[in-house]
Amino acid sequence: MDANSRLSEALNAHPDVLEFIIGLNPHDFNRLRNPLLRKVMPPRITLGRIAKMVGIPAKELVTKIHKIAGIKGKVEDIVEEIDLPQSSVEPPEWLWKANLDDIKWVDVLPIDEIGGDPMPPINIAVNGSQQGEIVGIKHKWEPQPLFDIWTSRGFEFWTHQEGPDEWHIFVYRPVIFN
Repeated sequence: MDANSRLSEALNAHPDVLEFIIGLNPHDFNRLRNPLLRKVMPPRITLGRIAKMVGIPAKELVTKIHKIAGIKGKVEDIVEEIDLPQSSVEPPEWLWKANLDDIKWVDVLPIDEIGGDPMPPINIAVNGSQQGEIVGIKHKWEPQPLFDIWTSRGFEFWTHQEGPDEWHIFVYRPVIFN
């Protein structure tokens, strides 16, 4: 197991890994207690991303998981720190130049409240966006697992925490000139 391993692999290694992960950030990871989210979230997120979210080195996280699960071997040989995309502190130029009335909003807060899976409406909106468009997402959490997907697909994003249980995420599909 390493920084690129999925959370699902770690959770399958030993039942106590679940409580360890939840304890790292109860606000974000307590939703793993929900059977639906426990099924759909872990395959979407890497241990490296979890380490980034909780502010610890991936090697430390993987070492603790190995210890909990009773996995033998040198973690030093298999853990690598990986550079993961993050939201910038300041809003990007494409956002502050945008006409805010043109942002297409997706509000998944009601889905978050009932413990549903917010990914389908987010994916539909982002994947359906046109070049130069911005999708705004209202979400209870900062969707860091999506950062890797969006970056690999050429999207740009910026997040802002509006309150303890509300994030605004802006996803931009850049204009590509031929």
